[in-house]
Amino acid sequence: MSIRRAAFLSFLSFSTLATWADEFPKPFNTEKGEPMPAEEVARTMELPKGFKCVVFAAEPDVQQPIAMSWDKKGRLWVAENYTYAENPMRWDTKLRDRIIILEDKDGDGKHDGRKVFWEGGSYLTSVETGYGGVWVLHNGTLSFIADKNGDDVPDGEPEVLLDGFNVKTIGHNIVNGLRWGPDGWLYGRHGITDTSSVGAPGTPADKRIKMNCAIWRYHPTLKILETVAHGGTNSWGHDWNANGELFMINTVIGHLWHVIPGAYYRRMFGTHLNPHVYEIIEQTADHFHWDTGAEKWSDIRKGGASPKTSELGGGHAHVGMLIYQGGVWPKEYQGAMLTCNLHGNRINMDRLELEGCGYVGKHAPDFMQAKDKWFRGIDLLTCPDGNVIVSDWSDSGECHDNDGVHRTSGRIYKIVYGESKKIEPKAYASLETIPSDELLKNNWWTRMHRRLRFEGTDPIRKTEDDSRAEALFRMALSAKDKDKHVIQAFNLVWNKHPSTPENVRPEDENIAWYLNRFTELAKDSTNGLVRLHIASALQRLPLESRWPIATALAKHEEDANDRQQPLMIWYGIEPAVAADPLKGVELIKEAKLPTVRRLVARRIAEMIEAKPEAVDALVALMTKQKDVRDDVLAGLAAGLDGFSSAKKPKGWDEFISKSGGLPAAGADKGTATSPLLALSAVFGSGRAADELIAIVKNTEGDANARLNAFKSLTRTAKPELLAVIRAQINDKVLGTVARNALAAYDDPNIPKAMLNPWPGRSEEQQAATVATLTSRPSYAKALLEAIKAKKVPATAISPFQARQIRSLGDESLNTLLTEAWGEIRDTPEAKKAEFTKWEGLLTKDTLAKADPSKGRMIFTSACSACHKLYGQGGAIGPELTGSDRHNLKYLLENILDPSAVVPADFRVSVLNLKDGRTITGVIPEQTERTLTVQTPAERIIIERTQIVKQAQLPMSLMPEGLLSALGDENVKNLIAYLMSNGQVEMPK
Repeated sequence: MSIRRAAFLSFLSFSTLATWADEFPKPFNTEKGEPMPAEEVARTMELPKGFKCVVFAAEPDVQQPIAMSWDKKGRLWVAENYTYAENPMRWDTKLRDRIIILEDKDGDGKHDGRKVFWEGGSYLTSVETGYGGVWVLHNGTLSFIADKNGDDVPDGEPEVLLDGFNVKTIGHNIVNGLRWGPDGWLYGRHGITDTSSVGAPGTPADKRIKMNCAIWRYHPTLKILETVAHGGTNSWGHDWNANGELFMINTVIGHLWHVIPGAYYRRMFGTHLNPHVYEIIEQTADHFHWDTGAEKWSDIRKGGASPKTSELGGGHAHVGMLIYQGGVWPKEYQGAMLTCNLHGNRINMDRLELEGCGYVGKHAPDFMQAKDKWFRGIDLLTCPDGNVIVSDWSDSGECHDNDGVHRTSGRIYKIVYGESKKIEPKAYASLETIPSDELLKNNWWTRMHRRLRFEGTDPIRKTEDDSRAEALFRMALSAKDKDKHVIQAFNLVWNKHPSTPENVRPEDENIAWYLNRFTELAKDSTNGLVRLHIASALQRLPLESRWPIATALAKHEEDANDRQQPLMIWYGIEPAVAADPLKGVELIKEAKLPTVRRLVARRIAEMIEAKPEAVDALVALMTKQKDVRDDVLAGLAAGLDGFSSAKKPKGWDEFISKSGGLPAAGADKGTATSPLLALSAVFGSGRAADELIAIVKNTEGDANARLNAFKSLTRTAKPELLAVIRAQINDKVLGTVARNALAAYDDPNIPKAMLNPWPGRSEEQQAATVATLTSRPSYAKALLEAIKAKKVPATAISPFQARQIRSLGDESLNTLLTEAWGEIRDTPEAKKAEFTKWEGLLTKDTLAKADPSKGRMIFTSACSACHKLYGQGGAIGPELTGSDRHNLKYLLENILDPSAVVPADFRVSVLNLKDGRTITGVIPEQTERTLTVQTPAERIIIERTQIVKQAQLPMSLMPEGLLSALGDENVKNLIAYLMSNGQVEMPK
């Protein structure tokens, strides 16, 4: 986390607390019109025979209900989001969000009690109860609001457990969806429009989990964050079936997806953060809810749903998801998937059926249709009585909200079959002793009972839990309905553990037992879903332990055309192939699944420069074993697609000869022989630039091939490539690398192209833009003028980049920098005044009361990327452990004036290159041919022949203004840690 980010979070925390005492801002509407009255909506709702809709709550008692959850007393907690705004604002933080509690005291299906629990939220999207408090997603954090005595009054300010969830550029794709899973973890969702870098407060950047379009989970006592699966568009709903299988709802590219741990699904745009995914899993449903053949997904915004789209389900956007297991609706609804269709003003229904190694979602008649065109279903929950509630955002727009937001409406409806069963309040008090038949009948009680069990025990207690887990697996393996019980054991027992391979030790007796059982099941199981779980489990195992299991799974020819199984095997074995590609060749030899053979070969091909012997082995295998030839050849071609040239593998000419020679130059590219031509070109004279440009321009082409081709083209700056590069700056795959590559060109049109518009929805593209535009005087001028005109935020430029601009040696630029960005305080008088201020504040008594543990957290986020202390940290700056840290004057002098005394190895160098760029950074490595330059943002290798001038400045890479950015309390804790006598624990 950057210093600026740390200071910003501290400010957010303070400002949130400061507003608690203020009057709650009055919500206002920017959308014209009013919804149909709630009672009329309920009365006119179209439902199957025997069902009715009643109003559980409506405005003014509930407004903007973005999320709901139940507590153990059977009360409904509702997150009300008022800060969501129409485009282009997207979020209005002058308003605040809140959490209310609704209670049905007399059990008649309508609320008769309401409390406001908390109203200090911003960007609030989720609420969940448990562990003596309330869990919320707000302000880019997962936070916990304690209420240990259960008096419905927060015990204090929210405790931030995770931060770094993007709220600045991500819009309605914001993190959302807290739900307790059957494994005791807290699950959530993240959208596609930008990437978040998430971790506990103080976690350094390289230890954070990058997240883009994913399902994730967090353990409430171990405080571990994991990404469960990747892909989709912008999921706003997920649920588990009776066996613990997770499903999520999605929009545009398919609405229903079986969430397999470790899976990678289709994305609406862009590429997965893992570049070696290659191929993705398609949606679980066998149908769409809109006319994909005749319409674009966005057409519905112009005139609403067409007759055909209405017939198919109402539209592409889905919100909320429930797999019904309440036990009181007719049998045909048990296990059915329900989701709210945003444009269709209805609830769609799918039936989940086993197919191959997973599931398929079959279209069923829509369950509910509203007459109210403002009905915008958001969330669905099973009630304690087995019926269902659905929240209604009540707005005429959609998630993009270009027409305004109606903040003073909102409803929660209850969908009841027959007569609603009244449940007396005293029933909740005896939840833990409720009869087992009731637990089995309605999963509300089952889930609440399980959650309370997790809260009352440590779910990962090593000795007790491992033996119990093994016992459950043993029972499952010998049970009458073995496959069903094994699947449940995976979901409820195995998946309960953190998915960290380094914690799985094959020499451990319990782990060895699991590995043996997994290998046996991989070989012998006739159940596809069991084999899918084994494939999913690969990613949790040490690399060496994966080979026998993956090989056994890859021998099941019946899985060759399965939608997910071959890819799940690939996702699990890919890191092992990268570590030992020759074993990957052995896997290809044994595998019967073409997809596995092809993708393993592709990964090996990509390593041709580092591990040529593995590619040699692939060629030898193709020559000897004809049945793998086409798959390996296709993999080699895909892996080297985008390469301009590569060294010819040993045995290639023999292989060509035994294959009947090269086909004619005009051979059909769709035939199996076409890879031979492409590879022979790469291994021979190399691909022509025009062919590489065509790969780059193909926005529908393979992402890795486009990146490889771009890299090949841009190794040296060529004038004829400028237009090609500039055309890619907003591309979902190449946008960031294209913006970086433009630094090599001096063209007056480049700043305008990069700044108009400012890439407001991608932090990575923003960083690349600033890096390029601070490399030349003319570019820096354009950037500073854009900041001065408020078209670009001043925070886009870091203190280091401000110095980079200063190093360009242009006085007019320095003046503009001061006007647009601010002053770099490097005068002796300013530093002396700052020294006096901090020396007066950091007295012995003050430091004695400070918290070194919190100081360590600040050091980790602000300093450890460059400095090492007590054996932990980076090596860009000097080691601090043996320095004169116990001397306050020494610390202040070095922090406030980091450039006063700088060892030669840590001085900043300024390099002027032949292409006109100026690069500023330290030089940690150099050879006779190259220099490695470390900037705050990246590590660059530069050919010495490209350097026009090189100068070493008496200046540190460390930015000034660090203490001012952190604030007084953080500085006290940081200095206390720096002056400590030994390592301290991180804050709990």
